[in-house]
Amino acid sequence: MTILLVLLGVVSCVQLSHYYVRLPEIQRLGVSGHMKKQAEQAVQLAHDQFNVELGYSPESVQEVEKILAREREHYLRDSRDRRSLAPVAWSNLWGAYIGEVIKSVKKSEWKYDPETEIVTLQFTDEIDKPEFMPMKWCYRRIAEGKPEDNVWYQFLLVTLDPRAREFREALEQQAPPDE
Repeated sequence: MTILLVLLGVVSCVQLSHYYVRLPEIQRLGVSGHMKKQAEQAVQLAHDQFNVELGYSPESVQEVEKILAREREHYLRDSRDRRSLAPVAWSNLWGAYIGEVIKSVKKSEWKYDPETEIVTLQFTDEIDKPEFMPMKWCYRRIAEGKPEDNVWYQFLLVTLDPRAREFREALEQQAPPDE
């Protein structure tokens, strides 16, 4: 009888661990853990593929901008990239890294909306608690490549000036409409 109970317990644990591993990573690790892991993958990718050392400093966002500029050039040269999910995958990694750097400069936390599956970074010390989407910044830098899509510029706008949100909104209103 004891052997049967032990055997059933082991089987239950194996089934539970199998289920746990199959859950989406964001549910297993939480949004903060997931984004931190994505950022760590970006650091490794920068080292392995681009020979760039990222150290989570504000200045390292300039290096990410250079990487994204190279990816933009690749995106323009290879029409297969425009039909693939590669820009989205890259954007998630680099955006997570930039978000983690922002978190080191301004008190903020990752937020996940399970209905839309969108992850944002929210400033927690500011009165209106603005939310930002560093992954979207990176995607736009690769796919659209407009001057205002520069991620270093975006980073400076949200981290240096407490009125950055108003400044950014004013710039977006002055920008020509998207085609």
